[in-house]
Amino acid sequence: MKIILTFLTAFILGPLSVFAQQQVYASKPIIEVSGSAEMDVTPDEIYVSVTLREFMFEDKKQPIIKIENDFKEVINSLKIDNKLLSLEGAYGTFDYDYKTQKRGEFLNAKTYIIKFSDMDKYNQMVMMLDKKGIENIHIQRTSHSKMEEYRRKVKVEALKAAKEKADLLLAAIGKQTGEIQLIRERDNNMGYMQPMYLKSNVAMDINSESGGQPIEMQKLKLRYEIEAHFLITN
Repeated sequence: MKIILTFLTAFILGPLSVFAQQQVYASKPIIEVSGSAEMDVTPDEIYVSVTLREFMFEDKKQPIIKIENDFKEVINSLKIDNKLLSLEGAYGTFDYDYKTQKRGEFLNAKTYIIKFSDMDKYNQMVMMLDKKGIENIHIQRTSHSKMEEYRRKVKVEALKAAKEKADLLLAAIGKQTGEIQLIRERDNNMGYMQPMYLKSNVAMDINSESGGQPIEMQKLKLRYEIEAHFLITN
């Protein structure tokens, strides 16, 4: 019963609110404008997923413990704080010999998440890791430690842009921008970075003498759009 009453109240008040706003606007000259602002942010929080997996070498399984220890030695040599390293999960699959069409050894795997502040140590890590024990490496997500501060700043700049637009348009007809009557955020999209995958063979290509260049971090794009209504004055 409460749900029905709440719905009916919203349904009745909704049109009344819109009608009241229209009445105010009918009695006062209003200019409706939109303003937008953008900012490119270089991430300083880069979350990288590294999956370690057992493999067969000369008909012998290389145990996950050894692969894991080698991986952590690289992490320690780069002086990466253990607080920035966490275990995301573990799983296992059977190796399969396509020639004999038989199931082989059971191979364990573990996935770690490492938080980097820039790409330098990431590039160093990729160069130092034993690729035979790496199933894949990919950048899971990126952010910035001051992201909320930057979002607020871009929103403010978007509102300022709306005010500047109103000033410009009204000055062309000899009018001025009065008090603000409404501020509304439109659907805003924050740019994001698509995950970059580095399979083990790709990682080796990157670090070979004839390979490609170190990976540069793609910037995050913040964009906000604000709708604003101002009174028009003489």
